[in-house]
Amino acid sequence: MPADVRPVQDRPGGEVETAHAPVFQRRARNRNLQWLRAVAALFVVLFHASQYMILEFGDHRFTDIFGQRFGILGVAIFFAISGALMADILKTTPAPQFLIHRILRIYPMLLIASLVLPVALLGDAGIDLRALSLVAIGQNGNYRLAVEWTLVFELFFYVALFLVAVAGLTRRLEGIALVALALSIGGTLAEPDTQARIAVKFVEIPFMSASAAFAGGLLVPWLVRRNVFHPALAGIAVAAAIAIPGTGAVGAGRLLAAVTAVILVGLAISLESDRPGRTPLQSVATRFGDWSYALYLCHMSVLRFTYDHLPLTGGAAFAAAVAGSILLSIPLGMLDLRLYAWLRRRSDRSTPESFRRWAWIYVGTYAIVAVVFLFKT
Repeated sequence: MPADVRPVQDRPGGEVETAHAPVFQRRARNRNLQWLRAVAALFVVLFHASQYMILEFGDHRFTDIFGQRFGILGVAIFFAISGALMADILKTTPAPQFLIHRILRIYPMLLIASLVLPVALLGDAGIDLRALSLVAIGQNGNYRLAVEWTLVFELFFYVALFLVAVAGLTRRLEGIALVALALSIGGTLAEPDTQARIAVKFVEIPFMSASAAFAGGLLVPWLVRRNVFHPALAGIAVAAAIAIPGTGAVGAGRLLAAVTAVILVGLAISLESDRPGRTPLQSVATRFGDWSYALYLCHMSVLRFTYDHLPLTGGAAFAAAVAGSILLSIPLGMLDLRLYAWLRRRSDRSTPESFRRWAWIYVGTYAIVAVVFLFKT
């Protein structure tokens, strides 16, 4: 079918907030956010590489540097970036297209990584469709890449935002974000001992401390348009990051990380340079921002392969695991971007009715699976 070239506000089902001025309209993508993505992915890799050094070799040296703080902060930055981008996209894109584009962005590379990497690197040919669904089903799935929990949270957020838009509440998104933030903080204060759990059911996600960064990210475009993000706030971001506990107190750590992440994302958007030129180092950093999703998906398989199968220990094993993860993310990242661009072009030829139909099929399936597993332990 030919693409519908009418403005989105004139298409069936294309109700968007036309008065909204996107904060990302100056260029297709914000280089500062790309660099921040690259840093966040590297933080997570360094944290996991350090943790697995303990599990495999009993070597605690690296966790003294790249401990829990790195992992918590990396995830919070990812969530805050996602929240900020989704807040803009949701107000300028019809709800069905919003959800289908998110599905096409998340699932294809996840399926490739889940089906190929464990087999190629670890000899593990098992597969769990429950886990691949990315529905919040608690501890009922076998997550082969060991990082899928953040994607479970992301898909929950996307479905929730789709329903917000369908209900005609997009103009009240900031108020909804504040409610979500309050639920996350309240849940953390009420149940601090449960916040380290990452395999949760859908009714638990709003009350988890990890959700605070996404909720805060939803507020970022609104705050940017009001010039809230003064460079002096960087001091608060640093202080909050330093205050993240090195061990334990995961809930408090995630809330502090959310503060840091939201400020960093707000500054990255507010201080974006309009200069077209860039240095080679900036170009590399931007590319690694593009490949950060692939790095996130592949690194745990590479870490396990390096520590379990290569004749390396100590610093050599750590360096090889991190470097190997980064190197593998390059071809995977290129494939990821090309695949998404191709799938999106194909999907955008669909009619609005087709978008609506497939979006509701996905949401209906998600709801059925989530409710069924709500009663399973």
